[in-house]
Amino acid sequence: MDIGKILSDWPFEPLTVSARIIEGEDGNKKIQMRVDLGLIQMEYDGRPDGSRPKGFESYLHYYRSLIAADADLTLVPRQLFDLRQEGLQYYHRYLSLHQLKDYSGVIRDTRHNLDILNLIANHSGAIENFSSQQHRPYVVMMNASAKIMLKLADNDKPEALKILNAGIRQIKHIYENILDDTQPDLSPEIYQLKELQHRITDDGVPSELPAMEKLEIELQMALLSENYEAAASLRDQIAKSSQ
Repeated sequence: MDIGKILSDWPFEPLTVSARIIEGEDGNKKIQMRVDLGLIQMEYDGRPDGSRPKGFESYLHYYRSLIAADADLTLVPRQLFDLRQEGLQYYHRYLSLHQLKDYSGVIRDTRHNLDILNLIANHSGAIENFSSQQHRPYVVMMNASAKIMLKLADNDKPEALKILNAGIRQIKHIYENILDDTQPDLSPEIYQLKELQHRITDDGVPSELPAMEKLEIELQMALLSENYEAAASLRDQIAKSSQ
């Protein structure tokens, strides 16, 4: 069916993540994310697309079951593709949940993607693993920021800062020891956490990330995912916003 009416009632905003929660016809919560050519609808629980691969909750759970039966299993390209595509679904959902300030949901979904990265790290070749682990700093940053926001909601700034500093240390370790980057402090993920730290110590509870910073993070993720069409669109948005 033509979804033009839905899209016209919900204009696309290129400088922000537009997301909302609706009640589906089945009575369950759904998350919708507005994108430039339409919208993405996701289940709130389970796999975002609502499927159960091989009868399991997710491909992560399915491949864990295979590895439990064969600890020496090496993931083949098709299996790696399944896990990466699943990770992309969870990425869209936790990005939407972060915008909706559902930080518990962000923690749940970033944990899922970190578990996918751990599975790949332990059961794939060096090239495939390195390609996947480039996403880890961003996922760690989003996981840490969600935990921080929950602590700030409880007015627990000391614990929030502990989580923040632990996140920075973890991201530095990833860049230095996994990605072989000698200048981790220049990474966008550490920059974001340090900006968050500044707002906590100086301004109280921080606001959402500025729109330009969100676009730059989205550009980085598009390049890492080799989604060059999305990257080109994001570059155009950044250029227009800078004028």
